[in-house]
Amino acid sequence: MRTKTDAEIPIVWLLLPLASYLLWAVFAVAWWSAGAGLGTSGLTPVISGLGILGIAASAAGSYVVFRLVNRANEHSGRTQALLSSALSSLAARSGASGAQALLTLNSAEEGFYKLSRSERERSAVLWALLSLIPFVGWIFLAVSLWRLSRDLAKHSRLESVVLEDVDRTLKNTGTQGVLVRNTPVRTHDTLGFALVILSIVELFSAFVLGLAGSLILIYLTVGAFSLFWIDLSIRDPTDHFHYHSQLEADMLRALPDSTSGGMGFG
Repeated sequence: MRTKTDAEIPIVWLLLPLASYLLWAVFAVAWWSAGAGLGTSGLTPVISGLGILGIAASAAGSYVVFRLVNRANEHSGRTQALLSSALSSLAARSGASGAQALLTLNSAEEGFYKLSRSERERSAVLWALLSLIPFVGWIFLAVSLWRLSRDLAKHSRLESVVLEDVDRTLKNTGTQGVLVRNTPVRTHDTLGFALVILSIVELFSAFVLGLAGSLILIYLTVGAFSLFWIDLSIRDPTDHFHYHSQLEADMLRALPDSTSGGMGFG
């Protein structure tokens, strides 16, 4: 289950959306040239071929989006299952360990409640299908990655609070604590706001380049930002996922009864 939940997506997969981006960029330029009557009537078969290749490349690129969103969903579900099981086990132990253990356990349960309430599963299939749409799909792709980075950042922050309380509760019950290490995931809000501002500015370039030229410029900008964002989305959570492989081993050692009920951790 470890490999499936926190699978590392190879960075080489970035080539799939890159191919889609380049093909649709060439398609847009060829279509614009043909529409402008620049003596390119022979480009019609080329444009058709580029469109077919672009759709195929978009399908491959949308699969990367699916994997990124689905990986985050599975990690969130796994974390909640692990913490819920650990808290149940600690509740059975803390009653005989004094008020301090109960106090930290109560704090951990409150933190877990906030974590579980703040997270909800994103539809990986929906976002993959939206990103499949030629040209416009890159806007959906950027939105999905922005939301994904914000979700992971919040998850990391709230999870850390719960784990600190779990660690203190374990120590208050006379058990060795678990590894608590801060592994923040960045939200990339600056990147998102920069993309929005640039897109608005480029929209006004229609007065100079015409509407078609402005839209092509926006596509090139959104696509370039999205490619960079895909790279960040692949790399950024890696440290957090590696930390979980150590954390779950600690949980198994400290609370073997919490992981023996078919959870399959470790």
